[in-house]
Amino acid sequence: MQSVTPQVLEQHVLAKPWFDRNGLIVACDGARLVGFAHAGFGTDCEQRQLDCSQGTTCLVLIAPHEQRPQIAQELLAASEDYLRRRGASQLFAGSQFPLNPFYLGLYGSSDTAGVLASNKGFVELLQASGYQPKQRRVMAGRTLAGFRPPVDREQLQVRRRFKVAGPTDVLPDNWWDASVWALHELSRFDLVLPDGGEPIVSATLWDIDPLAASWGVRTVGLIHLDDTPEAREAGLSTFLLAEVLRQYQASGYAHFEAQAASEDESLLELFDKLGLIRYDQGALWLKGNS
Repeated sequence: MQSVTPQVLEQHVLAKPWFDRNGLIVACDGARLVGFAHAGFGTDCEQRQLDCSQGTTCLVLIAPHEQRPQIAQELLAASEDYLRRRGASQLFAGSQFPLNPFYLGLYGSSDTAGVLASNKGFVELLQASGYQPKQRRVMAGRTLAGFRPPVDREQLQVRRRFKVAGPTDVLPDNWWDASVWALHELSRFDLVLPDGGEPIVSATLWDIDPLAASWGVRTVGLIHLDDTPEAREAGLSTFLLAEVLRQYQASGYAHFEAQAASEDESLLELFDKLGLIRYDQGALWLKGNS
């Protein structure tokens, strides 16, 4: 996100219940601020508290400076030192679940995806510092202008057999998600039988805020698609997402964003079918000897 204000930082970063000022490390050249690194921790497996055995350097940002590489290396080293002193035995880089303490809505797209491949300075720093990419996520999006749901025999059959219900408000069901998503409203759409009943496929979305404001377009992002391989094979997931995009298009939204794990080929193929363009990747990086 560009043009980040102190108020935005306060709301989306500093106000998090796990924020520790010692993990926000700044570099100064005299009175001039020239960069920062921000370290933090993720959640335990039950999402009830911090897990300090694994720590991550969420971001390293450096202003233009003649000693930029040295500043970046020293900031990363200071971040690693902070994480180790707090108890981390494994060191990561990037903000991606379950190591996603900060920068939702400020960095990435429909979710924090780790270190973006387009953030070349950060990527080169990690490569030079002994980190390896682990969990990769593919970022994809499309404009909603001119969107039309795919029409074929399979989709027509699905339309006759099912309907889309929603949106309904979604409340997080654990402490971690409630804190991460505290400032955002989540909406869920369900694919159900004509008479209702339990959802067969569900999609959870949110307004990508405040990041989309800096893009200048009203944007909705897919957080989670709760389906099965069988549902994707039968075209149910495609039908649900297509109807969701159509509804957001009718409501005045201009853009749609989504992510998928790089190994989730069926979801990426579904995105392709809906006309999404793959434009970047994110990765959670792990330090080799940590």
